[in-house]
Amino acid sequence: MNAKDMLRFVSERLIALPRVAKISIAIFADACALCVASVLVGWVLSSKNFTLAWPHTPLIAAFVTLTILFLWLFGCYATVVRFISVHSMVRVSQGTVLAWLTIGAMGTALGVWPGAWRSVIIGPLTSLSLLTGWRLAAAQFLQPQNAKTGSVGQVLIYGAGEAGRQLAAALKSNRHYRPVGFVDDCRDFQGRQVQGLPVYMPDALPDLKKAGTFERILLAVPTASRKRRREILENLEQLAISVLVMPPLEELVRGDKQIDELQEVQIEDLLGRDAVAPVEALMACYLRQCNVLVTGAGGSIGSELCRQAIKHGAKKLVLFDLSEFALYTIDRELRALVRVDNRECEIVPVLGSVVDRGQMLRILLNHQIETVYHAAAYKHVPLVEQNIVVAVQNNALGTLNVVHAVVDANVRNFVLISSDKAVRPTSVMGASKRVCELIVQALAIEHPQVRMSMVRFGNVLASSGSVVPLFKEQIAKGGPVTVTHPDVTRYFMTIPEAAQLAMQAGAMGGAGEVFVLDMGEPVRIADLAERMIHLSGLDLRSEGNPNGDIAIKYTGLRPGEKLFEELMIGGNREPTQHPRIFLDNEKILRWSALNLSIKRLERAIETGSVNEVLAVLRNLVDGFGEDSIFVSAISDAKDLLLGGVVTAKEAQGQILAASSMHI
Repeated sequence: MNAKDMLRFVSERLIALPRVAKISIAIFADACALCVASVLVGWVLSSKNFTLAWPHTPLIAAFVTLTILFLWLFGCYATVVRFISVHSMVRVSQGTVLAWLTIGAMGTALGVWPGAWRSVIIGPLTSLSLLTGWRLAAAQFLQPQNAKTGSVGQVLIYGAGEAGRQLAAALKSNRHYRPVGFVDDCRDFQGRQVQGLPVYMPDALPDLKKAGTFERILLAVPTASRKRRREILENLEQLAISVLVMPPLEELVRGDKQIDELQEVQIEDLLGRDAVAPVEALMACYLRQCNVLVTGAGGSIGSELCRQAIKHGAKKLVLFDLSEFALYTIDRELRALVRVDNRECEIVPVLGSVVDRGQMLRILLNHQIETVYHAAAYKHVPLVEQNIVVAVQNNALGTLNVVHAVVDANVRNFVLISSDKAVRPTSVMGASKRVCELIVQALAIEHPQVRMSMVRFGNVLASSGSVVPLFKEQIAKGGPVTVTHPDVTRYFMTIPEAAQLAMQAGAMGGAGEVFVLDMGEPVRIADLAERMIHLSGLDLRSEGNPNGDIAIKYTGLRPGEKLFEELMIGGNREPTQHPRIFLDNEKILRWSALNLSIKRLERAIETGSVNEVLAVLRNLVDGFGEDSIFVSAISDAKDLLLGGVVTAKEAQGQILAASSMHI
């Protein structure tokens, strides 16, 4: 065993000792340091003629005992030595100075230490030098020995402010990362050192990377706006270097995460749009002390609606879902949330389907429901295209059942969670959601005693079927990352923000209004994939860079999928009292006219006639036709083939997939 291995062995054994043993060692080290300090002070004050003889020995023993007592009272032995800080040094100083003042007064009063008060001047300095000296030496020795080798990742910390400095201090004991410097935009830091580490300008990063100075960048700007974080990440993206970030500030404050619990870049940071704080009066309007029902409670949006309902004071929350596993999962989570936050909310999980009108009515009556959020729907476009009858029955007729039950039970408030795919749909899923909107609009006029409204928004991050987790999985496996089309774009919003806005919009509605959410700027999916590759520390493989790590493969648009999503049909939006919620003025179909088509749709579903279901949808939904999906697929396949994006075989497969639903 060489010297380095021996040091590592000793330090690991010391760290593994029981707490009592560690405190005993610290007290013994302090006693030795204080004895040496006392002798040195006596030697200096007596013109170097000092000898350890009576009456000095009892006084020194009293001084050592008293000082250790003060250090104990000031909490110096509650500090982990290897994590010594300035605050710890201050407490050592306080205990030591107070001990010297006390011993000086005792020595003078008893006349056993001539010139005792003079010792108060140089005594604390000598004692502090020894007490802090051994602590600093021990802290250095007890750091993980592999942090001194090249076996860990050398990292730069972006942000030399308070958060960055705390992160650097925390990483001293981390076995995976060794900070080698800071990066900061502030000119006051640049060219200087912070905690003994150099601070670089962002412009120096390419040269530092070429020199092999660092392997990763840790982003430590928890208070920066999302827009500013996006700007930083855009600059770092060009380096194709792995980036990790500190947990969000709110998680640190709540104690959910530690400062060195680094995580991957969140997709919200790539979008760069700050969420608007909810209007509490709107959020609590139909939640506080209310009995609330959420259909599709186990889904991405439904589960967040449930969390928000509990957070804003719902008295009873009925979770309604078709999936046993999804219902079990959200029920368990919410019960833990109620228990931890010490809230009073009765949670009732109910298995069932929205196509069962009788069950829905019984639930509403038995639990005296006052507010319903209807999020249950089949939303996965390709699956809906292959299961048209069942999907339309669930989405359209299921919504009809819920609304009729709401009316019969005299529920006060009903909110439909709709989709941007309902606007000029090219998919059956979108057309079915548009029928849902037509039903709510028509019945809201027929039954004004119930406040009915609907909220339409685009994709939510990390939801089931979202591209983000798919891209992460594909990158982790080495690619390729699959994108349907080079020009496809989508709107994105976080799940909590979407749910909060939906609840606030529902509080403003009441007469069948369609509310649309400001989703920000649409995101080009290919750009999103490329950025996720780069921020994972990998290079994009392309014609210009054939030796890159991961390629993007274009697979062609799926049946019913659009290149661009829209949020409004009427195109004439009006502002509301919330800056990110707008009212879309659309023409409304009266129930007397709509009901005839609904009856025809019910008969088509009973007989299982796909063609008849599609015919009703074509008749009801503007812009939707049986041929629209297949014409769109043929056109897109042709464009992809001519552009060299897909092969002839892949283009043929896309057309066959689009037409297969009519067989």
